[in-house]
Amino acid sequence: MSRFIRLTNIIINKNFIHHIEINKDKFIIHLMTNKMDGLFAFGGGASESYNTEFEVCKTKHSIDYKIVTDWIDNDLK
Repeated sequence: MSRFIRLTNIIINKNFIHHIEINKDKFIIHLMTNKMDGLFAFGGGASESYNTEFEVCKTKHSIDYKIVTDWIDNDLK
């Protein structure tokens, strides 16, 4: 199995999927990435999280909707 999901306009690293909202005719995929800067050994630095979400609609994005549906049905069972 691949660590990535390839959709029409984006490739998603599965490790960054925080959760997926499953609605009647669409999925809302929430991604979370972390960014760390600085030297943490001496107490300095910064940590940031970026939350991104995007929608995969059955009518607007039918190909991507099928890809996500197949991934949920096959890979997550």
